[in-house]
Amino acid sequence: MTDLMESAEELNRLKAEVQRLEEEIHRITNKLNNDGFISRVPAAMIEKEQKKKAGIEQDQARLKAKIAAIGG
Repeated sequence: MTDLMESAEELNRLKAEVQRLEEEIHRITNKLNNDGFISRVPAAMIEKEQKKKAGIEQDQARLKAKIAAIGG
């Protein structure tokens, strides 16, 4: 019973983290789609945000795979 509860808690934690990452991806995407942001910041900052978004997307994919493995 305890293992089942721990699995459910872990599943809920993973799903919450996936949702948090989804919100972060959305925020960065909006920033990168904002012409005002793009026109006023250095190219290096845009590249940094793009890399940050790619890393978050990888983390999210890894968590989704974990969720699928658990059976959620």
